[in-house]
Parts: sequence; structure tokens; C-alpha cells
Amino acid sequence: MWRGRDVRRRADLSRPARAGILLVALVLLALAGCAPSADPGQALVCRTALVALHPNGTRIEVLREVGDADARGVAVDYRVAEPGVPPRRARTACRFAGERTVPGGGDLVSVMVDGEALSPMRLFMLERYWTGRGADAAASAPPRPSALVGEGLPLGRGGVQALQVGLAALTTGSLYGLLAVAYSLVYGLVGRIFFAFGEIAIVGGYAVAIGVGVALAASGLAGEAAVYAGLGIGLLLAPIATASLARLLAQGVVAPLAHKPGHAMLVASFGLVIVLSEGLRLVQGGSEIWIAPGRVRGLVLATNPDGGLATITLTQGAAIVLALAGALAAIVLVAGSRFGRAWRAVSDDADAAALMGVDARATLVGAVTLAGVLAALAGWFVVAHYGNISFAGGLMLGLKALVAAILGGIGSLPGALLGGLLLGLGESLWSAFLPGAYRDVAVFGALALLLALRPGGLLGDAHPGVQRV
Repeated sequence: MWRGRDVRRRADLSRPARAGILLVALVLLALAGCAPSADPGQALVCRTALVALHPNGTRIEVLREVGDADARGVAVDYRVAEPGVPPRRARTACRFAGERTVPGGGDLVSVMVDGEALSPMRLFMLERYWTGRGADAAASAPPRPSALVGEGLPLGRGGVQALQVGLAALTTGSLYGLLAVAYSLVYGLVGRIFFAFGEIAIVGGYAVAIGVGVALAASGLAGEAAVYAGLGIGLLLAPIATASLARLLAQGVVAPLAHKPGHAMLVASFGLVIVLSEGLRLVQGGSEIWIAPGRVRGLVLATNPDGGLATITLTQGAAIVLALAGALAAIVLVAGSRFGRAWRAVSDDADAAALMGVDARATLVGAVTLAGVLAALAGWFVVAHYGNISFAGGLMLGLKALVAAILGGIGSLPGALLGGLLLGLGESLWSAFLPGAYRDVAVFGALALLLALRPGGLLGDAHPGVQRV
């Protein structure tokens, strides 16, 4: 009897308890439903960024991911153990331009690590060169990146790869060919190499970077539009700066040494490379100058069934067109203008040209000035396509262009352009299928073999006589 009443009493008392437990569970479920959930794509981008924000060898354990209420950000709480430092909890918050499904929403606009924001430069480097890979892999069938437009041609995997490799070859090849034509303009007249055009191109690149800075600071535009406006300003400033510099060097160095015996021209041009490089370092600083174009708009050229893309950006396309147009314009100018007739006359026989009233010195100064304008276009190319400029970049750029000129037959303007395109193709093929660390070894080794077999290059004389350097 008492036992039955006790059981019933316990049963009666358990009913409100069960009701309370059910009420608490419902409240917790409601709160969980109200808490913002992290967007999978944004969370993956932010997790990808964690690796770049800590030193090599760091162990990271993600604890939770919380989305912002406006669906424009995600915060990742994690445990981090950096080398030589006790483990600790950390929090990284990533903010995006908008929802991932909105055009432009995937752009990373800020990153906070334990409440401290990354600098604009670190954010740009992180967004452009690191987290983009994670953003593209956010889902098994991710939406097309908002920065790309067009559907492209449907091709197989090999077709897309071949198209992308060919585009890379055209990009670097047009840059090398442009500067190679500048070298050939001078060598074709005096038979000597003036090696400073690589560094003159860097001067033009700094002029472009200054133009971008002016546009960002003074215009009412913002972001990508301001960068495009700055590149337009730089396209006006750079030729003025480099043409003036090249003309000064032509009158003060090239013309006086053009017909001196020995290697005075080559030694002087190497000295000018050092002077210009160190001068830029002292005036502009030793660090690289970066422009921040964000996600530059691009065009999809081809796609494959696996989701691979062959793309080209607007600045890349503009750089290729400008480089090829500049090189071809110089070739046409030499082939059909009054200056070109004087250039060819001095190149063939300077003494006979002088007897016919052609001013060889003025022709040489004009050729060096024109080569300086081509170098300005090369500097614009570097800033617009690669997004940065450095005082130390002229030496290797000039050396590659000189290799292209020799490959095509130095002194031949069409040969210089052809040599640049072939050099770009060789580098791109090697980088696509073979270890990139040995690329320059293969390029310069092939050049040595070519010169041993055909010293005049592809379009030069097969058996040239003694050449002046």
C-alpha cells in the first residue's frame, strides 16, 4: 500500500520535472536556431587563412565557427600551438564584401586576429595569393567567382591546360619581345649592347605606381576603378619619364661611346644599371611597391567538365596588347618612316649615310629615345599585370630581354620580337611540365647551344663576322 502510494507520488512528482526538462530543451533549440550559422564557403576561406597567419610548424585545432548575423563574415575559434610557445586559444574573424551568392560578395575585406586587424598590404597578399584557392574549393560545385565573366568554350582538360599555357607564353613573351626590340634599335645602329633598358623599364614602372597612388589619393573613385584610372595616368607619365631619361643617357653616354674601341659601352651601361637601381632604392626605399587591384575583372576563355578554367584578366589582356602594339609600331616605324630610312641607312653604312646628309648622331639619339618609350611600356606591363615594382627587378628583366634579342638575331627588330615570344613559350612549357627550379638553367643552356650552332640567331646571319659588343 505505502509502496504503491510512494510510486504514484514519485510518478506525480516526475511529471513537472519532465515538463521542465522539455521546456529547457525547447528554449535551447530556439536559441540555437537564432544563432547565426557560418556560411560553409566563408568558413573555409577563413580556415584557409589560419595557416598563413601563423609560423611554419604551428598546430591548429578548430573549435567552432560562428557566422555574423548579416551573413557577411565568420569567426573561427581555435587552439593554436606555435613552435616554442605554449598552446593558447585564438580567434580570427573574417569579413567579406557580402553574401557569397551575391556578385562580389566573396571578396575578403578585413581579417581580425585576436582583435587586431591585418594591414592593407597583408590583407591584399592573403586575399590574392592564399585564400583564393580555398574559396574556389568551398563546395563540390562552387559558384563561379564573381570576378570572372563569360562561359568560355567547352574544351577537354588538355585543351584548357594548353590554352592557359599558351596564354602564359604570350604574356611573358610579349614583355621580353618588347624590350628585345629596344635593345635591337641601338645594336642595329652601332653594333654595341646598351644594357640599361631593363632598369629604364623599372623607372617607368615607378612612374606608373606613382600614377596609381595619385589616383587613389586624389580621385573620387575607389578600389578597382581608382587602380584603372591610375594605370591610365601612368601610361602618360611613364613614357615621358623614360623618354627624357633615355634621351639624356643617349646624349651623355651612348653617343660619345658609340664608336669608341673596346668595351666602353658595355661597361658604362652596366654602371648605369647600378646607378639607376641604387638611385631608385635611395629615393623610393628598398621594399617593393604594390598596387592593390583586388579581384581584377577577368574573362573565362574555356572550361572543362571537371570545373577547370582558362582565364585572362583585363590588365593581362591590356598588357599583352600594349606590348605587341608597341613592338610592332617600332618595327613599322623603322620600315616605313623618314626616321626609319635614316636608321636603316646608318645601320647599313654610317659613313655613306653621312655623305648623303643623314645625321648619324641625331638618329642614334632618336633610336635610344624610342627604345626608352618601349621600356616605359614594359614598366607599365610589369605594374599592371604583376601588381608590383621593385628597384632590383631591372637586371633579370633586361637580361631575359637581351637573351630574346640574341635568340632572334640581335639587330633585327622582327627577330627580336620573335625571340621574345619563343623565350616566353619555352619558359611556360618548362614551368608547366618540368621542375620550375631548373627553368632558367635550361633557358640559358639552350641559348648557349643555339649560339654555338647558329651565332647570328634565328633571323640573323648564319655565319656573322666579328661582332662589336
